[in-house]
Amino acid sequence: MLKVDNINVFYGPIHTLRDISIEVGAGEIVALIGANGAGKTTTLRTISGLLRSKTGSITFMGQDISHTPPHKLVSRGIAHVPEGRHIFLQMTVQENLEMGAYTDAAYTKEGLEDVYRRFPRLMHRKNQIAGTLSGGEQQMLAIGRALMSRPKLMMLDEPSMGLSPILVQQVFDIIKEMHAAGTTILLVEQNAEMALEIADRAYVLESGVIKLSGAGSELAQSDEIKKAYLGG
Repeated sequence: MLKVDNINVFYGPIHTLRDISIEVGAGEIVALIGANGAGKTTTLRTISGLLRSKTGSITFMGQDISHTPPHKLVSRGIAHVPEGRHIFLQMTVQENLEMGAYTDAAYTKEGLEDVYRRFPRLMHRKNQIAGTLSGGEQQMLAIGRALMSRPKLMMLDEPSMGLSPILVQQVFDIIKEMHAAGTTILLVEQNAEMALEIADRAYVLESGVIKLSGAGSELAQSDEIKKAYLGG
């Protein structure tokens, strides 16, 4: 479904991503793990068209999207839930969700019904100002807003950040449910243990370079991964 081939990304003079190549097959959960500053968020932002690579290519469903504007990528079926959620704080829950369907307004009613079915807490707060929601509710809203575009590929950047252990588990349950419903997932996550538990495959980034890749279950048993990321 997604192929990132030999991308190099710079922030000014800083070489942030070096020769990154990853693949995400249809129906997979693929995780990107690594320490802060490893390049995980930059990778997602480059796929989303928010940053540009100096080299290589990015293809989605067999088409080159390397120079496609972000809003057109949404129409093609890529949704990006950014780190920090970035919901519209002064708008209501329902207004945030409606913004998620801007590429297909005809789907709004059906989309709202689907999101409220998945997230009953949002239904009960649909007229509440989004900025007054708890952190967990805001993360649910950010995911729900992305679902309103009916994505084929959902990219999630640190969805568990800042949440309590109970809410982290709920977020991972939501990811598994979306996957079971047919959505392909590219997951950036610092909680390496939980990410590897649900991932079909994973890539380990370190200082802008892919150091390891393999099946999630295999990487979870790797001594190197255990020592660096799992506290083993």
